[in-house]
Amino acid sequence: MNIRKLSIIIPAYNEANTIAQILYGVINVPLPSGIEKEIIIIDDCSTDNTALQVSKVQQSNPNAHIIYTKLKENKGKGFAVRTGIKLANGEAIIIQDADLEYDPNDYTNMLQLLINDECKVVYGSRILNQQNKYSYHSFYWGGRFISFVTSILFKQKITDEPTCYKMFESSLLKSIPLTSNRFGFCPEVTAKILRKGIQIKEVPINYFPRTKQEGKKIKWRDGAEALYLLIKYRWGNIDESVNLKKGTEVQWTVKNIFAVIISLLLISTLFCHFPAYHWVYADLLKKNMTQKKRYPHLTFDQKMQIKLGADYQYLMYLREATPQNAIILYPSATAFHKKGSPFTHGISNKICATRFLYPRKLVLESEISASKYARKITHVAIVNGEIPNGITLPTDSIPPHVVFTVSSHSN
Repeated sequence: MNIRKLSIIIPAYNEANTIAQILYGVINVPLPSGIEKEIIIIDDCSTDNTALQVSKVQQSNPNAHIIYTKLKENKGKGFAVRTGIKLANGEAIIIQDADLEYDPNDYTNMLQLLINDECKVVYGSRILNQQNKYSYHSFYWGGRFISFVTSILFKQKITDEPTCYKMFESSLLKSIPLTSNRFGFCPEVTAKILRKGIQIKEVPINYFPRTKQEGKKIKWRDGAEALYLLIKYRWGNIDESVNLKKGTEVQWTVKNIFAVIISLLLISTLFCHFPAYHWVYADLLKKNMTQKKRYPHLTFDQKMQIKLGADYQYLMYLREATPQNAIILYPSATAFHKKGSPFTHGISNKICATRFLYPRKLVLESEISASKYARKITHVAIVNGEIPNGITLPTDSIPPHVVFTVSSHSN
């Protein structure tokens, strides 16, 4: 895709304390050669000095292409973003919050996917950057839950649906009828894009969360609205308006609560009896939260090292020996359980290994006949010298634990 201009839409409401700093960050961040910036600020009828701060930045940066519009009444983030989309002239559009939670230095990695025609939509995922921290567990797990529901409903893995950093081909975004006024913009645009069969790619981004005292505005109601919209647009008319009118907020809240209850009941019914659920709940959530309280300053990798022991070294070896797009034929449970094995057998569980090695894809020998990735395998992982059936390796001398690159695989 030929991108000459990136339109950066910044919705702002009472962000006088941070708007200037984020604008300087956006103005000064380098972009790939030949791409200029169009900065569009939509002031959602702020009552503080947001307008004054923007004016000062404009005066001190006369060469920056800054468009400032103040709405006559407070309509919500979604309405502000939709207003910005109408004003955008760039070939690509990204949403940038007016606070300091997101880092404009991540623009280039996202742009590169559009430039290379790898996709039409890129989301910046806070989850994929394991060094990120969060101000509230409720926001973290709420976001993970929304992303999980999105992945189930639309059959595409999304790790961070609520992320602010959403980048689109401008022509695509302008063609989608968006109607949400508040934080419902995120689930609405995600659902409508996925309903069109368009793939969303994700890249890791940096995240610096702020607290409610610092101005974080999202509430539980917005999470309920997100669930409602995801379910609505999965099966409903994607052109139908969902704008709220005055006097309907009680009915809207009741609908959202009902949608949350139904979603929780469905998840409880469908997943609670699966072994994977018990692993996630008991082994991942409980143990990870215990570790976080006991060792608050440890990184993700350090916590995994404590948890997995010798298993961690093998997973680290696989992660360092394979590219992120690798499709790995993973050892069977019997290979890990071989007598004299140094492993504790935790990584014989594919779910554990998949989480650690993401975004690499894993295929078990038992899945070869059914997996769509079976003929795309790029690497074969060996543990305890056990070679999978049907695999021919380039050498007769096989170390106990190793990974080989393969050009093709035959069943």
